[in-house]
Amino acid sequence: MRLSNVILRVADLGESVAFWRDLVGLDLSWSGDEFAFFAVGENQLTLNQPLVFEDQASETEIVFEVEDVHSVISEMRERGVPFDVEPRAVTSDGERTLFAAHFRDPDGHVASVTGWVVGV
Repeated sequence: MRLSNVILRVADLGESVAFWRDLVGLDLSWSGDEFAFFAVGENQLTLNQPLVFEDQASETEIVFEVEDVHSVISEMRERGVPFDVEPRAVTSDGERTLFAAHFRDPDGHVASVTGWVVGV
């Protein structure tokens, strides 16, 4: 079994596509009337604008791991991603430290960017 897709329900597909594509920097694979698909490594992030949208409070968090966490966060910030939590050390394995920062999309879904830094 493997995870293939994460689906986020959104109120405005156009606004959400612009956020994830233009601000976060994901590659849009395809978009139609109700769905938009972004390739994320071997997986896919799918946005769905249902006919009737209901706010969905959730504590679920989508985590993107990157090679150079500080550079990626800086680039995303420059594009306008509103980070709620600044990059901070969240754990260490003794040789590397995992840094993370999180943000919310237009519908309030939580996502974070993480990456290991050696020697910190």
